[in-house]
Amino acid sequence: MSEPPSRRTVLTGIAAMTVAAATSPALATTAHAASSPQPLPLLPLRIPKLNLGIEQQSDEKIQWLQDAKLGMFIHWGVYSGPAKGEWYMENAAITPENYRKYVTDGSSEQFTASAYRPADWAQLAKDMGAKYTVLTARHHDGFALWPSTHPNAWHAGQAPLQRDFVSQYVTAVRAAGLRVGLYYSPLSWRYPGYYDVRGTNCLPNKWGYVTDPAHKENARIMKNEVYQQVRELVTQYGKIDDLWWDGGWLGQQGTDADAAFFWEPGKFRDPSNEWPVDSAYSESDPATGKPLGLTGLARKHQPDIVSTLRSGWIGDFTSEEGGSVPSGAIRTGKLAEKCFTIGGTWGYKAGAPVMSFGNIMNILVNAWVRNMTCLLNVGPDRTGAVPADQAAAVRRVGSFLSTCGQAVYGTRGGPWEPVDGQYGFTYKDNTFYVHLLPGYSGTSFTTPSTGDAHVTRVFDVATGTGLPYTVGSDGRVTITGVNRTRIPEDSVVGVTLDRSVQPADIAAGKTATASSEETSKGNTAARAVDGSTATRWCANNGNTGQWLKVDLGSQKSLTGTRIAWESAGTNYRYRIEGSTDNAGWTTLADLTATTDTSQVRVSVLSAQARYVRVTVTGLPSGAWASIRSLEVYDRPFSA
Repeated sequence: MSEPPSRRTVLTGIAAMTVAAATSPALATTAHAASSPQPLPLLPLRIPKLNLGIEQQSDEKIQWLQDAKLGMFIHWGVYSGPAKGEWYMENAAITPENYRKYVTDGSSEQFTASAYRPADWAQLAKDMGAKYTVLTARHHDGFALWPSTHPNAWHAGQAPLQRDFVSQYVTAVRAAGLRVGLYYSPLSWRYPGYYDVRGTNCLPNKWGYVTDPAHKENARIMKNEVYQQVRELVTQYGKIDDLWWDGGWLGQQGTDADAAFFWEPGKFRDPSNEWPVDSAYSESDPATGKPLGLTGLARKHQPDIVSTLRSGWIGDFTSEEGGSVPSGAIRTGKLAEKCFTIGGTWGYKAGAPVMSFGNIMNILVNAWVRNMTCLLNVGPDRTGAVPADQAAAVRRVGSFLSTCGQAVYGTRGGPWEPVDGQYGFTYKDNTFYVHLLPGYSGTSFTTPSTGDAHVTRVFDVATGTGLPYTVGSDGRVTITGVNRTRIPEDSVVGVTLDRSVQPADIAAGKTATASSEETSKGNTAARAVDGSTATRWCANNGNTGQWLKVDLGSQKSLTGTRIAWESAGTNYRYRIEGSTDNAGWTTLADLTATTDTSQVRVSVLSAQARYVRVTVTGLPSGAWASIRSLEVYDRPFSA
């Protein structure tokens, strides 16, 4: 600890490290003891990215999904009739005319929805422990589960169904207190133009379509239908929390982003695009009059909605699909969702075995300790009933969460990296949780160093009973007597500290001032300490010498700062100074000659100060002094 400074001076800071916050902290394993407590790592920042004219939602708007940790995916549609999976139409090359018969013709394969009770689905989701649901409003077969007004649409409002399944679904899900998600696929196998959008080069397909100039207009009609149906979904059913795009590619080739030229999934559409959307199905931005793209359309009517990246736009969260077990590092600096099905296929497949509870838990827990949320899929049959074996499996998940949910809901993965097949961690506030997987043997466990924190309690999460423990001089906690038989799929131990697991940003919400502010755009100094990386302080011109200052309220023993600059790939040069009296200043970290272009910069230092000031000393051409987030810390941390 440094000696207290005089009234007008502070001790010189030691800029021991300046790194990009995206760097993953090294795992402190049980095999290598440290001679002294090692500081805990900071949770990397997520900074919304701009893509195709629209920015990802802020942390505040995605927090519900990060906290939820589990949702129920529901694949249900015409394909549930033949009961051979959701890709049956394409896999078996069934023509649109013949595929339609699964709705119109009475048979044991007819999609009847005779037992459709979405309140039962919502209750099953709650029994599973889910906090949100996502229903396939339209899959790749092009059938819409609601009455659509586009003249070429194929939908549930037509005979013989004459139903609005989406309306009933959203009502039931909201009544159950769950968040509402809708899946939508823009592609439709009903359109030959999907494989030949220019009419000059037909892609391989199961139906034998060949290149035809008429396909270009066919593709345009398909696009018109998409715009109309998306508008219906975001305007007719109240608040939609999650728009789960899928199938933004063309001809099942390339990536979703590769097809953005056709779908125009960003904020705006290009008026000169080769496939214009008719005015009857188009909407414009009220501020600019420009025609809206798919994400722009969704955001206009649902400003808080989150969406996947599978429309060709970057998305608010990433998606990892399939039944593989998540491995490797924590998914840091972003929101990631793991989606998987327990019934073999996503849509109902008769006779398919259900994934074992052990495999389900292996996927879930390995996702949670890597800071992912999970979307677990069930496939109701042609009547709308979820098969009993699928329902039983997900209710077992709910039983686990009713016992150990405190180690899942609202947590974040970490703060230490997991070890594949062995164990991982989650944390919230002042408690972290050790998740011991079946691959870890033994009834004792030694944690990484808890840094400057002190342990106040160690307990078995399933029962709440205390567990014996010792704390070494290196800050590592050795826990004994762990029950590995009660819930062998995930034996969870809680460790409560006398302070938060993550070092807290002591600048958050404090008074900030600046040399100048871009007040016309609301980019004031306070925006740099409001806890959001979606807002920022910006100077009112591009001059160097601009500064941002925060008053911590009282003198603190500082350990470091973290600055998120407005733009990535920009060489901001700057100096960090500290003061006890707002008059005499001492340099704490000198980055005036840095060549770093990282958006997030961390400086570890040691000083006594009440005021912290960042002065921009150098800018590349065209850049202004602009900071999204200035964080200050008074506890040791690693970056």
